[in-house]
Amino acid sequence: MLLGALIDAGAKLDDIQRTLNMIPDHFARCSSIKLNSTEVKKHGFRSCRAHLTITEQKRETKASELILATQEIVASAKVSDKARTFANKAMKILTDVESKLHGADPSSTHLHEAGSADTLADILGAATACDSLGLFEGEIYSCPVAVGGGTVTFSHGTVSVPAPAVLEIARQHHVPIFGGPSDGELTTPTGVSILAALVDTFVEAPPLLIPDIVGYGAGSRELSGAPNVLRLVVGRKLEDEFDRDRVQVVETNLDDVSGEVVGLSVQRILEAGAKDAWVTAAQFKKGRPGYVLHAICSPEDLEKISRVMITQTGTLGVRYQPWNRFILQREFITIKMDLKQTTFDVRLKVARNRFGEVARIKPEFEDLDSISRATSLPARVVSDLVLEKAKKDLGKKTGEPEA
Repeated sequence: MLLGALIDAGAKLDDIQRTLNMIPDHFARCSSIKLNSTEVKKHGFRSCRAHLTITEQKRETKASELILATQEIVASAKVSDKARTFANKAMKILTDVESKLHGADPSSTHLHEAGSADTLADILGAATACDSLGLFEGEIYSCPVAVGGGTVTFSHGTVSVPAPAVLEIARQHHVPIFGGPSDGELTTPTGVSILAALVDTFVEAPPLLIPDIVGYGAGSRELSGAPNVLRLVVGRKLEDEFDRDRVQVVETNLDDVSGEVVGLSVQRILEAGAKDAWVTAAQFKKGRPGYVLHAICSPEDLEKISRVMITQTGTLGVRYQPWNRFILQREFITIKMDLKQTTFDVRLKVARNRFGEVARIKPEFEDLDSISRATSLPARVVSDLVLEKAKKDLGKKTGEPEA
């Protein structure tokens, strides 16, 4: 489906076929491979179906054979270094997980479904097609992956969807998955390996962009409740002044905890890796005074921060929600400051927009205080002198320092 969407978006079929033609020379099981694309309709929607015609022997393949074939083909193929890195990474993700599930190393792991030439074709075709569209030069996002439902039957018997390899790859590489929208296997181990190697960021909704090209890739199955189509959008991000990120905000109400425990909880939450934590005063039912404890953390730290909050405060539960943020890039630098015949080191927090322009400079107050004590100058005077020198050193106008 991905290959069909890439072709529909404009990837050159001849470039892809040129890479696929190298498979028989490096993968003994395969004697010929041909890629065709046709326009089909899924639930009334036009889409592109990529179809492979492969002549190959029916035998088991060792994981190491696929790894070696991938390495040899991309080394000779007319693709970029980023495409080569992607192809090797995707194949390693797939074979490592298959080997783990078989309890062996790649040199002795025999593959069944994943050992056919179409695995090589899917990965190498995606590498060439993405290269043809210049996708490796940008950022690649994906929404959560639909895995289907029910059961799937393959060489190892009948198992629940997602298949063990799909689930393990998603676990190891933090690929978000969800069931449905139809029964059956909607995501294969090869497919999720490609996504794990290709995608920079998984998001709940598409990022802010202006669409330029849209491609639709059709799957072979007909689904009862939805078109079996993968959609690819190639676009331009708006040139915002600020970067964006997505965080989780965690909160809980406290009306039976002492101030000392609340203060210690803030400290423990920050030590656990939260981006920020704070407390607000509140009044709850029956007029009881209390606090609301808040924390901001990255999505991957949500469970850890929630656990710390619950453990430290004894609260019966926490609530959380995703927030989108505009943010400035931040860095810490140290400058030399000469005052009263003494040279001092001063640490600065420098914030820049996405164009590299300095938006704010803030000296570390502990350093200002130390210089103030050593020179008998007020801390506010030291701060002004430090900022004046920092602006000259950085060569940019900045806003006023934080209070």
